Amino acid sequence: MDAGKDAHGGPLAASGFGTQLQDQAIFGKQSEVNVNIAYADKPVTYPDGSVVVLRNPQYTITNSYNSLPAGHTLSPRMAPPVFGTGLLENIPESTILSFVDENDKDRDGISGRPNYVYNAYTQKTELGRFGLKANNPNLLLQVAGAYNQDMGITNYIFKEESSAGQSQTDGLKDDPELADSILNAVAFYVRTLAVPARRNTTDADIKTGEKLFNQINCSGCHKPTVQTGVDVTLPYLSNQRIHPYTDLLLHDMGDALADNRPDFLATGNEWRTTPLWGIGLFQKTNGIPYYLHDGRARTLEEAIVWHGGEAEKSKQKFMELNKTERDKLIKFLNSL
Repeated sequence: MDAGKDAHGGPLAASGFGTQLQDQAIFGKQSEVNVNIAYADKPVTYPDGSVVVLRNPQYTITNSYNSLPAGHTLSPRMAPPVFGTGLLENIPESTILSFVDENDKDRDGISGRPNYVYNAYTQKTELGRFGLKANNPNLLLQVAGAYNQDMGITNYIFKEESSAGQSQTDGLKDDPELADSILNAVAFYVRTLAVPARRNTTDADIKTGEKLFNQINCSGCHKPTVQTGVDVTLPYLSNQRIHPYTDLLLHDMGDALADNRPDFLATGNEWRTTPLWGIGLFQKTNGIPYYLHDGRARTLEEAIVWHGGEAEKSKQKFMELNKTERDKLIKFLNSL
């Protein structure tokens, strides 16, 4: 992204590249860039002498089809899972705002604040819920943006090619390319994807791990239980007691995880609390699990130890647990 904000307070697209770098292209076209990743080991020692080795990513842009603008910022992102998002969309705004504690009145080190973002369809500013910085207000915008930015397919919300003005644009003047019915159907499909069921909930170690999770206040951001609102058009999402382990708010996660890229009200240090439901199945479904916004963490343990900022107290308390207790907490997370 270029420095500054666009007309609606969002990230300013990099001239000649847009808001998302494309490192692949169709036959006969040149990709915008190649991205190389190198990792440096970062050992961290627990008070009990155990060591976990984190890996610190370094990104290099090569083979750029055009010169990147001076002062641009880069924010690598992993695509988050989409199951259960319809339930998150149906949480009342008042419930989410009830979790806000911007001035940390309860002195637990956790503030949490909402992101307010521009809805390109309604042309209004609305509460952000989706995206790694809560930079999307609803699933229709999330899906339409993915079609446009991830795949270069225009639709009735994003009618301009993501490569508009570049040498890669098709120049066919056939926009929008996606039928309205398909976009709406895909949004409905994503909205209604069910959450994976929890496993081994009666296991004694998992129960202990859950207690430890709450004792060290991981639940201060990863809210275990929320009630959805009433939606007569989608009764299976309506008035449900759910366990997403998120507050959908922005939190300062410290300099180590910062991307230094603002996104509407989100600062370069802030990220939306990641829902934890289904996280224990990432290894089974993905083969190799990657965690955090850029996939730098290879294990849940690494992901926890990367936490800083508002999560620093909880991270330190986790590190002060003995290995048996840490393993039980991880076992609990893997049951989600």
